[in-house]
Amino acid sequence: MRSGQILVYLIELLLVMFICGCSQTNEEDVQKAKRFEALKEFPLDTVLTRAYEFYEQFQATGDTLKRDSMNDYRDHFFARWKLTSDSLCGTVPADDSLAAELRDIYEVVMTFDIKRKYRYVLDREKQDSIQNALYEMRKKGWEENPDSMRAVQEKQDSIRKATFQNMLDGLLARKERRKEYEDSVRAVRNKQDSAWSAEIWAIPLEEALTGLKKDSNSVYKYIYFVQTMEVFYVDTSVSDMNELDKIDRHRIKRDAWKGTKSVCLSKTPMGQQVLVLNKEYYSLLNNFMKVNVHESRQERYTFLPIKYPFWYPMISVVPHHSGDDFQFESFPNMGTALFNKTHDLVILSVEESFNSGSYYYLAKKNGKWELVKYKHGWVA
Repeated sequence: MRSGQILVYLIELLLVMFICGCSQTNEEDVQKAKRFEALKEFPLDTVLTRAYEFYEQFQATGDTLKRDSMNDYRDHFFARWKLTSDSLCGTVPADDSLAAELRDIYEVVMTFDIKRKYRYVLDREKQDSIQNALYEMRKKGWEENPDSMRAVQEKQDSIRKATFQNMLDGLLARKERRKEYEDSVRAVRNKQDSAWSAEIWAIPLEEALTGLKKDSNSVYKYIYFVQTMEVFYVDTSVSDMNELDKIDRHRIKRDAWKGTKSVCLSKTPMGQQVLVLNKEYYSLLNNFMKVNVHESRQERYTFLPIKYPFWYPMISVVPHHSGDDFQFESFPNMGTALFNKTHDLVILSVEESFNSGSYYYLAKKNGKWELVKYKHGWVA
């Protein structure tokens, strides 16, 4: 066969494969559309209930057909959720300058949070490496000279007890002198936070993203990032960050906080799709969890990266830190924003996990929001 004929044959073969592939893809799309229309007749709580029934059957039997049926109903639930929320994540209205500012601020928070979580991964890997090396050294020492190692162990135990007592004595002493040295202690803590956040911010974003994608414990392994559209803010009369920081947020009257509902991201830096958690979906999801998840108080607050496998890898679900409700919104979550009078300085209260958060200090420089300080905040 001549080379020209071979080339023609290959081209024809590729065309046939392409046409068959397109035909198969079109057929799959048609089947998906028909299935969507069929399931759309069911209320969303029914869709979730059926998905969970198949999930329980799969857990009990290991039957992959049950798992596929679970995914069928569960995927439909999220498909309908996306249809209700995508429009809310669209462009910010031209006259809503505050919404535009909050969205830009949120992107800065998200970027820092990604680098912060990656830093924890690096620290954990380093600690694991050190522990493994120490274990191997001790194991070798016990094998070669058990009497000598026993003496070393006793000495380490003695040092550990003395160190613990010194720490306890130091804590009691600091408690007595806290008022006297409160300002200096705060200054030291601020300096530590500043150095720590500078190290984190220096991490290249691409490196952090790549590292978190490999980390099995990363919260960014979920397909969807769930976000509410509520941020409560206060405009103050101050114009300096130091003066802004002196304001006691907890003493601001509840009716002084104003709400905004236009800060939804279209996509996270990790590339996750964003779903908006409105009141309808919060109520539906919360009721679903209360009906189907039965656990003791101790079990409820035993937080694991994949605590409720029914939801993995779609969304993150954890118990709320107060009451019997559940947290569906993804972290980090902006709660309150304290602005100066010209809206170029802001202090954010950001929830970073299901029971803790921190304060982010941002300033607008040359038309761009920048993180100027990060302060470890509170634990619920």
